[in-house]
Amino acid sequence: MCMAWLVGSGPTADALAAALRLPHALRRLLGEGSLSMSLTAALVRHCRPDTAAGRSYLAQVGRALAVRLGAALALLLLLAVAAAPWLATGLAPGFAGPERELAIFLLRLCLPYGLAACMAALGTALLHSLGLFRLPGLSPVLFNVVALAFAGAAALGLCPPAPALALGMSCAGLAQWALLWWGARRALRRPGPTGASLGGAAAALSETVVAAAARSAPAPAPVSAAGAAAWRCLAGTPAGLLGACAPQFCLLAAAALASGLGAGLVAGLYYAERLLEVPLGLVGACLGTASLPALSRLAAQGRQADFAAALRTALRLTLLLSLPAVAGLWAVGAPLVRALFCHGAFDAQAAQTAWLMLTGFLPALPALACNRSLLAACNALGQERRTALSALAAVASTLAVGAALVHSRGAGLLPLAFVPPLAAGVGLWLQTGFLLRALAVALGRAGAANAGAVAVSACLPGWAAVLRHGLAALVTGLAARGLVLLTEGWPPGSGLAVAVSGGAVAWVMGLLLLRDGDMLALAAHLRGRGVLDSVRETRGTAPRR
Repeated sequence: MCMAWLVGSGPTADALAAALRLPHALRRLLGEGSLSMSLTAALVRHCRPDTAAGRSYLAQVGRALAVRLGAALALLLLLAVAAAPWLATGLAPGFAGPERELAIFLLRLCLPYGLAACMAALGTALLHSLGLFRLPGLSPVLFNVVALAFAGAAALGLCPPAPALALGMSCAGLAQWALLWWGARRALRRPGPTGASLGGAAAALSETVVAAAARSAPAPAPVSAAGAAAWRCLAGTPAGLLGACAPQFCLLAAAALASGLGAGLVAGLYYAERLLEVPLGLVGACLGTASLPALSRLAAQGRQADFAAALRTALRLTLLLSLPAVAGLWAVGAPLVRALFCHGAFDAQAAQTAWLMLTGFLPALPALACNRSLLAACNALGQERRTALSALAAVASTLAVGAALVHSRGAGLLPLAFVPPLAAGVGLWLQTGFLLRALAVALGRAGAANAGAVAVSACLPGWAAVLRHGLAALVTGLAARGLVLLTEGWPPGSGLAVAVSGGAVAWVMGLLLLRDGDMLALAAHLRGRGVLDSVRETRGTAPRR
């Protein structure tokens, strides 16, 4: 919203959106925990931080990791700053003249965020390996506060808006890095168990997983081996990251396509992507990250049936939440864009472009959300190479489909604003197919080894559950759309609130009327009964899970 208010839509907004594309891709990739989870598993395996000697060794390995990772990232940062003109051309090949020069300048201002984000991920991994989860969860608040401070300075006229927002990205990342490293150093100095103060079932489960992995690890190596352990920790991280890069690379490819289609399209793509952050963060990232430890443990134990059941549950819950998000954004997309962005320099034409971009993204939202759980399952089964191939296929498909749509734009079948998001959506659905194929191959091999083969269909939600969720989403969209039309003359915020609330009520009531097991279990839990007891009670009346 700050960007929409301060720079609106146009050449300056396009240059800023292109410059922020790479840092935002890094933030989403690293902020969703891909790097920190890989490092956490390696640190627990090599250091055994549940013992006093292990905590001391963890501090040494952490310092060794910081030196090696920091030196490599600093070198990459210097090279990236020097290569900013070529990076800007790759991010927005359609830019030329002053617009390209501005994009290069802004890109150099926000490139330091890459260094800060990776180092912050290492701090998060150190805290997670000690059983501490509160500070990593709160650190994004500091990031947002610092970024908003720079936006406020620009709004007061203390500095130009576009450079302020780009520099604010880097400074916010540096502040987040400093906070996490302060917490990690403080925790490593403190004797005794670190997870004793944690509360809640999620923290207890995470602590149990970390402790179990630590008990099964070998004894800590001598202090002189800290450097070698640091290299071993770093060696295992690239494979886990490649597959997770696919959505960001597809969006980068879509931005490159948009840069050559007209002014305002790169910024519109950026704004539409921001509106997808909430459903993707709550559904895809959370469920994918939460399911990875359990899936890894079940795969290591050879419990293929339980593995399939766990993945089926994760995918079912993903569809349960992502399908109504698609319907709701379709229904309230236009008023939502106007309410959030139509301020200051953001005009009606920019709002129309952002809404069209958002609508073009909606078919890909379920694939984007489900791919997080599928990636977790493939990584748990050791299929990192195939996930990397799926990422390459997704990016290639995005570019090919986008080029075909751009080539056929003379027919006038689609608005230009639809082309980049639709191309990215095709690439993401193709990645879903690749991941399912990789999952089938891995399950076949594991079943042959354990004499208990499980078909990939056993990992997918049942057709009855998908049908129920689809019908409930349809009711949600129709109810929200009807309320948008009924409240058309109301103040923007009031009408939007009524439409969103009405759609949410329609979704809940639709699932309850369809006797959906997940919603019935949630309703029983809210009435004061345990989730497990409510599931057992409703299985007789709602067995269609």
